[in-house]
Amino acid sequence: MKKILIISLALIILLAACETTQTQTKANDIDKKDEVSDAIKYYDFGKEYLKNKQYDSAIKNFTNSINDSAGFIDAYTGLGRSYEGKFDYTRAESVYTSAKDKFPKSTAGYNGLGGMYLKMKQYEDAEKAFLSALAIDSMDSKSYYGLGQVYDKKKPTNKELSAIKCYEKSCRFDPEDLAAAYAYSKALMKAERYKEALDLLKKVSDDHPTFVEPLANLAEAYLETKQYQEAINTYNKVNALDSTITNTYLGIARAYQGMKKYDMAEQNFKKLISLMPSSTIPYLYMGQMYLDINNYTKAIDNLNLALAKNPNDENALLLIAQSYFLKVDPNKVNDDNYDAALKTLETSESYFSKLITLNKYVKEANTGLDNIKKRKKEIDPTRW
Repeated sequence: MKKILIISLALIILLAACETTQTQTKANDIDKKDEVSDAIKYYDFGKEYLKNKQYDSAIKNFTNSINDSAGFIDAYTGLGRSYEGKFDYTRAESVYTSAKDKFPKSTAGYNGLGGMYLKMKQYEDAEKAFLSALAIDSMDSKSYYGLGQVYDKKKPTNKELSAIKCYEKSCRFDPEDLAAAYAYSKALMKAERYKEALDLLKKVSDDHPTFVEPLANLAEAYLETKQYQEAINTYNKVNALDSTITNTYLGIARAYQGMKKYDMAEQNFKKLISLMPSSTIPYLYMGQMYLDINNYTKAIDNLNLALAKNPNDENALLLIAQSYFLKVDPNKVNDDNYDAALKTLETSESYFSKLITLNKYVKEANTGLDNIKKRKKEIDPTRW
């Protein structure tokens, strides 16, 4: 009986020990979870403060996050960006350098430095930082995006790279990065590769339908790829968001011109005139439009309005000189209209001569003067 009692006590002690061990293990687990959750909690608070430009509060929370979990690299990035927000670039640089040294296999520290140097317009240092990041990870989309921004400002050290190539790689390695997609689309637009820019601009505009700039670029891409109705529809969306953007009416007018709806084009050019009363641009476009469709009288009328705004506008002078020249059809000149035709050519000659005096479009003007001499011979070979 005594033996049984001893065994029972031993079992109770053993079970109690197991229970104590299990309790301690669970407590340790909870402590670890609390540590991680506190780090994340502080980080999330820091992000919100950073987003709202409350930099001191952001710094406090990112610092707490790092103190709770020294391996939380995103907290270092947030802390560096918070110091940047305060223009405290010395401390920001120190944070990014610490991240670079503490996490040698991560691109975050170098990308942080690159972004900071980019803001400071230290493009050489920015390039070195982003290239160092790519030496760690050759598929890092943020590094390519940063390099693209650098190469928008300076020539690449590596001839195989360019802004447009960097943006392309950034989008390839992170197709969901809309900032990179938009940067790539703008680079393509600048290179006049409008078809390639279209899909990227659609993606950005679909995600941010109230952002005017990408929508306006999308409309321009439609216009340049001769998708005129799509261009008009998109320009109308831009107009609904901001009716003061002058290029909207210019784009709509050019789209109607492409569709050969010249009256509608003129209506929108005139809307542009109401927004830009002192500008020659709408008159130049109308002058060019009517010149293209051989309506020389209307072309001259609009170009005269441009010259009334600026008598030395070289584009207006060239276009009006060409209009007067082309107005004289040698096959339709006879004794009744010979003097009028000659006067028209002399008017054209005066505008070409003025361009030479202004040292503008000199090559084109000299060609125009030579053509006038030839046309005079065409309309009366016996006199010229």
